[in-house]
Amino acid sequence: MKKAIFRKPAATIISVAISAVILAACGGGGSSASNDTSNTSPATPTTSTTNVITGTVFAAATSGATVKLFAADANGNPTGNVLGTASTDANGNFSIALTSQPSGPVVLVSSGGSYSSEADATTQTGATFQVLVANVPAGNSSAHLNPLTSAITARASNLLSNAPATSPAAALSSATSSVQTLLGLSDISTSAVTIAPNTNATSGDAWLLSALAGTLEQLRTNSGLNSTAIYQALMDDISDGKLDGLKNGKPIAIGTSGQTLQSSLFTTQLSGAANTYGNTHATYQSATGKISTALQNSAQAIGLQVGSSGSISLYQTQSSGTQLYFAARTDGLVKLDMSVPSAPVATKLTAINQALLSGTNPSGPKFGSIDGMVINPTPITVNGSSKVYGLVYSYQSSTVASVNLTDGVVVGTLALPITKSTSFSGAMAYVAGGIADGAHNLIWLATSEGMIGVNPSNLNLPVTKIAQPVGTQINENIGGDTANGIIFSPDYMGAGIVVFNLIEGKSYVMDKATWQALYANTGFTGYLEMDGATLDTQYKLAIITPEGSNTIGLLGYNIPSGATGATGTFASKLFMSYAVPGQGINIASYTGAAIDPVSHTALFVGEGMGLGAGVLDNPSNANWKGFSTFVNANSSYSFEPHDPHTLGTFNIAGKPYGFLLNGYGPYKVAIIDLNAMLAAPTTGGWTNTDPFTDPKITTLIGY
Repeated sequence: MKKAIFRKPAATIISVAISAVILAACGGGGSSASNDTSNTSPATPTTSTTNVITGTVFAAATSGATVKLFAADANGNPTGNVLGTASTDANGNFSIALTSQPSGPVVLVSSGGSYSSEADATTQTGATFQVLVANVPAGNSSAHLNPLTSAITARASNLLSNAPATSPAAALSSATSSVQTLLGLSDISTSAVTIAPNTNATSGDAWLLSALAGTLEQLRTNSGLNSTAIYQALMDDISDGKLDGLKNGKPIAIGTSGQTLQSSLFTTQLSGAANTYGNTHATYQSATGKISTALQNSAQAIGLQVGSSGSISLYQTQSSGTQLYFAARTDGLVKLDMSVPSAPVATKLTAINQALLSGTNPSGPKFGSIDGMVINPTPITVNGSSKVYGLVYSYQSSTVASVNLTDGVVVGTLALPITKSTSFSGAMAYVAGGIADGAHNLIWLATSEGMIGVNPSNLNLPVTKIAQPVGTQINENIGGDTANGIIFSPDYMGAGIVVFNLIEGKSYVMDKATWQALYANTGFTGYLEMDGATLDTQYKLAIITPEGSNTIGLLGYNIPSGATGATGTFASKLFMSYAVPGQGINIASYTGAAIDPVSHTALFVGEGMGLGAGVLDNPSNANWKGFSTFVNANSSYSFEPHDPHTLGTFNIAGKPYGFLLNGYGPYKVAIIDLNAMLAAPTTGGWTNTDPFTDPKITTLIGY
């Protein structure tokens, strides 16, 4: 899960003999005789020397594709007459001979043809790929058209259109760095356009390109989309430098069916495809592992990863839209369809509930209630079939259940290697929470004895356990940054902070004295029960909610590592005690929180009817305020009678929504438009009306 370090290509001037067409070199441009990278005018014939451009077209080796050469306009798009054309042979190779050397940037465009998919061996129609070349040197050069080089071109073209003064070479250099990082290919060491993918390679740049191509074909297979739709959607999505399902902030049409692109397709779903392709093609496993991890980082950046500490899970696919799964206590599992946020639909998962709550599950005991539900965000392939798996738990049991949500069945149960529960002020729990690590197909469960990692698709695999540090206690609602390999847990009784490093399998502690010295004289009452923690994974900031206090702790966190034993220490220089506006001591008592790291918007709940929302201020600001906006509300929200809390915050269709389980059973699902709540009229820091009675803010749904 560690990020690969981007290494610049070894040279920015590549000799003609090797291949001097520069797509991705950092700051390069052609041979030493043709290195004017500032020329953005369309290419025109200027000499009578013969140029030969060779290359390949590859989603897999694509035969019969047409490749055309054009001059590039100021935005890096093809313009004017065709300067040269060729067709690919059975191995995807092409050669374009020119009677004169183009001057200025050019674009190669491939279309049509067919290939045998590396994922499922079916014959597919060749997609359209496009490659921008800063300049073409005299003599022979090469340019390869494939998903990576086409994605780099899409990003470079976007940069050129938004910054006209940028040169093509500079745009390509910037695009190369960002695109290869997003796709987990930062280890590529030479200019991507000069690399022909090679399915027989077992290492190196050609091997990495082949791993990406196979992963994308696996995604095409999993999603049911055709090659044209999926590759065009990738170019559109990545063109603005983010994998978020949007192009310059606007929805992306996919195919001709009227669908729009889901933000999960090139994040969690592509990550799952990478895992599947690596598992079925062992040669690529280390490469697909890096691809998967990078995509989990993107998923986390757009709020798809950790929006809850186990009671609510989000799962999103291109075909089924956005679904949330609630652990609805004695009501069992409830699925909330948020594909159309203005028209949500909640339904009980009857078959699973009957198996787990009524005791009809033949492979394990029944649960008195379902208190936690954590879904692995990437599908897992078992016996050749890709399924969605999750873990279900009850606070009163040390046994967990695996569920297959694709088929709606209970897979089996597992007795965790723990012997005791943890006591909180409002309940006791064997499992207090859970957070998914999609890059490794593990779900981490917070127990009295530490963090336990379980693969939900195969309960026969050994579990991974990271022991709870001596003298500390797990808190009610943990926070996670699993893309960076950590879980964050303040000591419940205020004795310090614990960070679990999931990569190392070790824990790190900020001891009580260090912790108290950090918040001394800030007004923070962190010696009380520290019920909750949630992490803004973009700001690298933890929100800590202590019970019985009108303050909220904001702690900067890092990724501690290097302990020589099972437990090490960590420190932070950033801390703020945020006094909730309009609140007196022991009034606010926000004991639970969940944050959307995209908009930096958090939902807060209290032990009674307390409800709040705030937007974090950027901690890099010179006059950091903690929260730029915060509102309190006296609401009719009714806290369900259990600790830990059932709450979550997720970014859906570009907007932060808060989710709660409301009442004492039968429950209702509460959906809170956090932007609307923050915009509501206030007096003295309090909303003038109850958000739960305002349909513009809150939707309450039965099931």
